[in-house]
Amino acid sequence: MAPLTLSSSADAPHLAARLVARTLRLDADALGKMPGGVSSLAGENARVWLHPTAQLVAHGVAARLELPHGIEGGVSWIREVLAAIGAADALGRPGSGPIALGALPFDRTEPASLVIPAQIVGAAPDGTTWVTTIGEGAAPAPHLAPAEVHRRSPDSFTLRSAIPHEEWCARVAHAIADVQRGDLSKVVLARPVDVEANRPIVVEEVLRRLTALYPSCAIFHCDGFLGASPELLISRRGRAVSSHPLAGTYAVSADVDADRRFSEVLRKSAKDQREHRFVVEAVAAALGPLCASLDVPSEPSILSLRNVMHLGTPIHGVLDEGAPDALSLAARLHPTPAVCGTPRDAAKAWLDAHEGFRRGLYAGLVGWVDARGDGDWFIGIRSATVDGARARMVAGVGVVAGSSPEAELVETQLKLQAMLAALIRP
Repeated sequence: MAPLTLSSSADAPHLAARLVARTLRLDADALGKMPGGVSSLAGENARVWLHPTAQLVAHGVAARLELPHGIEGGVSWIREVLAAIGAADALGRPGSGPIALGALPFDRTEPASLVIPAQIVGAAPDGTTWVTTIGEGAAPAPHLAPAEVHRRSPDSFTLRSAIPHEEWCARVAHAIADVQRGDLSKVVLARPVDVEANRPIVVEEVLRRLTALYPSCAIFHCDGFLGASPELLISRRGRAVSSHPLAGTYAVSADVDADRRFSEVLRKSAKDQREHRFVVEAVAAALGPLCASLDVPSEPSILSLRNVMHLGTPIHGVLDEGAPDALSLAARLHPTPAVCGTPRDAAKAWLDAHEGFRRGLYAGLVGWVDARGDGDWFIGIRSATVDGARARMVAGVGVVAGSSPEAELVETQLKLQAMLAALIRP
């Protein structure tokens, strides 16, 4: 049966009521079909969300949720649609029952869509595992089968900077001059790099490498857009809400003592502290009016990944009664100064005029929301868009007073290594 197509209208919940969702706890026999856990189901056509707080692997489409005007046109109706689906959910866990998931563009006004999958296999941090099936009339029986790779991996690759280094550095210099003139306080300039392989890139293998390399990150895949994002925009569990904005970057080495010294350099960097403070203040300002309490540490900590370390500030709060769902909160926050700049409108206008390419899903929103309003939304960085034998990777840097074009170019190269390490296997 063809999936429903729903958009923001009074009819959307009524149409969604034609769907039925059934959630069952998976027993030992079912788990035996997944020797590698939920992630073993993550084939090329699956929509994948793997994070220590929730693991979801989805197949098929029960309904498409269309956003013709992007998140600027509103997303609160999506929770109404999810709540209208007839659900038999014995678990009542975050991520169980009907969910909407996917990736949304960086540009708030760009047309977008999410899906309500036909089947979701989920796992909670305590090991509880379930399957939700969604369909019209009666939910179909679940089908569990580990993903199998039947294609040869590519073994030859070419890389090309879509914007020559000299030209890109000139754009950074332009941004620095505009910041120094006071036109804006920060702008995040991104740089695309294209990869071409001798055979189609095997998505399943890339996901497995990302999972092994970046276990603390959100590993995601939605229709060719995949990555390992370290940056939590918003997580909601009931009234508990959290965010972990990142800004400020330094390289990680193989020397523990050197890395300790580097972390102190990063902590004391006036340029990086200023860049980071813009993001934290923006997140706190957006969440504060919606929270009964909000804890914002006065100083950032260090988040260390495989090849880079960042300044990060873990923000935690308790939402007011009746506060928005996770996706609506994410839409309220996006884009933060971490991926756009500040003031937001001035930075976005600068990017539209000078960045030189459309970001698409890069630095947009990626995640999920359930009928209770719980969900996780990360920023779609450390990512690539894969199309057959081609992939486009993008990395961005925050340009503020004190930035230098050469240093920002090096930073993009560091960040691009995250995806290169998973994409390329010579």
